[in-house]
Amino acid sequence: MKKKEVILILLVVVLGMMIGCGKKPVESTNVSATAREATKEVRFMWWGSDARHAATVEAMKLFESRNPNVKLQAEYSGFSGYFDKLTTQLSAKTGPDLVQLSYTNVADYVTFEQLLPLDPFIEKGIISVDNLSEATLDMYRFDGKLYAIPSGVSTTLLFYNKDMFDAAGAAYPDESWTWNEYIETAKKLTRDTNGDGKIDVWGTGEMVKVAGVDMSFKKYLYERNGSLWTDDLSKVAFNSEAGAAALEFIKSFQTMGITPPIEMTAANPDGVDDFQLGRVAMIIASSPNTMMYQEAVPNLGIERVPAGIEKDVFWVNPSMMYSITKDAKDPELTASLLNFMVNDEEAGSILKVVRGTPSNSIIRANIGRSLSPIEQTMLACIQKTTSTDFVNEPFPAGFMEIFTLMTREIQNYLFGKYKSARETLSILETESNKILARYI
Repeated sequence: MKKKEVILILLVVVLGMMIGCGKKPVESTNVSATAREATKEVRFMWWGSDARHAATVEAMKLFESRNPNVKLQAEYSGFSGYFDKLTTQLSAKTGPDLVQLSYTNVADYVTFEQLLPLDPFIEKGIISVDNLSEATLDMYRFDGKLYAIPSGVSTTLLFYNKDMFDAAGAAYPDESWTWNEYIETAKKLTRDTNGDGKIDVWGTGEMVKVAGVDMSFKKYLYERNGSLWTDDLSKVAFNSEAGAAALEFIKSFQTMGITPPIEMTAANPDGVDDFQLGRVAMIIASSPNTMMYQEAVPNLGIERVPAGIEKDVFWVNPSMMYSITKDAKDPELTASLLNFMVNDEEAGSILKVVRGTPSNSIIRANIGRSLSPIEQTMLACIQKTTSTDFVNEPFPAGFMEIFTLMTREIQNYLFGKYKSARETLSILETESNKILARYI
């Protein structure tokens, strides 16, 4: 068996835990005459919330109505186990045609030659990138070839329950907040609300897992002038004073008692966090969670995350990526569906922000006028979540394995398995460098 195939199969085990003006968008249903001759099926695989599933299926029905000889097969699930399933299918050469990937793991699938380059479809006019950010697209070019297109953009935001703030007499967050203000307010919000002598509402949710280590630990590290990787991406660089300070910062919320006991949080149902369950007044989480949180917390507030420790660090990421797999039965038809999802204005009005703020600048401007008040607040917060005084490092091939490793070992650190942040980082450094070495 080839080395790449061996490593790809191994990924099944470790990937499961993971997470300006332009031209008018090109009509995205220009399916070739050949594709229209007989009914053809396209499988589209994604993960997400119920809101994302419902909107995506509705958009797919629109595509089918315009292309009566095309049948789209929806294959969706929650995040847990998603990449296990995808990797297994690709290993067996039974992968979907169009797939949703994390913005952090496209390099992995390119390394294992599981994706088709999109340039031929762009050259033929099947996919348009006219209204997409060229800088973002550059992140997904490997050896000069483009392998993924972002569905939208996202960032971490501060979500808060206004009712809990009002009950505690606490002032709502604003964009001037520092972490000190966040902590002091969390202390005020941590309360025994039913008078039984036990805390039943905490000020904040846990500080790393909900947002993901790629956004949370990374921010706390960057705020202290740390780096994730060496310049050539061949080794980790987070086993440092800055890295240790970032981990200690995460654990300090647990030590101060302003976040629920970790045993309680760990027992939550898959995909459900303490904010949804009404246990915490604030949480740092990804912007695509907005509608999910709105359903759980009707009186929802959103603000930019607090300013940094040594410097302010804010950035916007691609939210999720669309790619065409090597298993696609009709690559041109699949490319037409990808273009529809990204560039079609009617589809954009259906999808809105279920995969982040739309990456297409025309659609982004158009949907802003039709969003709910809370979605408009989210967009405004994303707009002010940028800073330039740092280098936002790319993610190397192998990061999904490292993501799983970091998530597990940081949780072990919070549970007390390791004596110190440095011990935790030393273990992470050794194991992460082994992973990176396999991709060099």
